[in-house]
Amino acid sequence: MVDEQPLLVFVQSRLNPDADDLFTEYLAKSRSVMEEYGIEVIASGAGIEHPQAHDVWPRNSLLRYPSFDAFQRYLADPRYSELRAIRERAYAANRVSMFTPLSPDPRNVAMRAFQHFCTGLASGQWEPFLAMLSDDFSFWFPRGKYKGLNVGKDRAREFFTYVSSVFSEGLSVTLDRVVGSGSTYIFEFRDEGKLRGQPYTNRVALALDVRGRQICAYREYFGLDV
Repeated sequence: MVDEQPLLVFVQSRLNPDADDLFTEYLAKSRSVMEEYGIEVIASGAGIEHPQAHDVWPRNSLLRYPSFDAFQRYLADPRYSELRAIRERAYAANRVSMFTPLSPDPRNVAMRAFQHFCTGLASGQWEPFLAMLSDDFSFWFPRGKYKGLNVGKDRAREFFTYVSSVFSEGLSVTLDRVVGSGSTYIFEFRDEGKLRGQPYTNRVALALDVRGRQICAYREYFGLDV
C-alpha cells in the first residue's frame, strides 16, 4: 500500500445546539479506530470571519488517510456505522471535500525504501533499494571501513555488497517504530542473524532523507545487544 498517494479529507461542520457532549463522545470512540487505519488529524480549528471567506464554519478538520483504499476500508468497518450514527446526531450540517497531494508523500517514499532495505538485508538483493537512491546520495556509518561520510551510488553499492558478504545468511528485521516529519524519517528496528557464522543481534536507528521519489541521504546508528 505504500505506493499509493495519501488521501486528504477536509471536513467542515456545525453542531446541533447542546451537542458538544455527543460530539466529544464521537471523537473519543473514533480515535482508536482511526489509529488502526493510520488516519491522522493534521489540523483542527474554528473558522475565521473575513471578507475573503465565502463560508465560515465553526468546526474545521483536515484528516490524512494513508490511501484511498484505507479510506474505503475505514468506511466499511462495522464500527464506523456506530460512529456515523453518533456523528449524525451531533451535526446540524457538514461538508466534506477530498484531494490527493500533487507531490509524492515523503513518508510513503521512506517506507517503500525501508521495505527494499529489509529485503536487501534478508536476501542480498539490493537493486530495488539502490534504484531509489539519488545520484548525489550520501550515507554515514558509525564504524569500520565505511566509518564517517560516504558519497555516491557506487560507494553505496560497494557498502551494501560488503554488508551481504559479512551477513551471508541474511538478517531478519523487527521494526519497532517510525518517527519523522517533512523530508526525514527515522526507523528504529532490531536485526538478527549470523556475523561470519556467529550469532548476532543489533539495535539500529536509521535516518532516511527523502527528495521527491528518491532517497538522498542515509545515516545509521546502532548498538549491539549483549
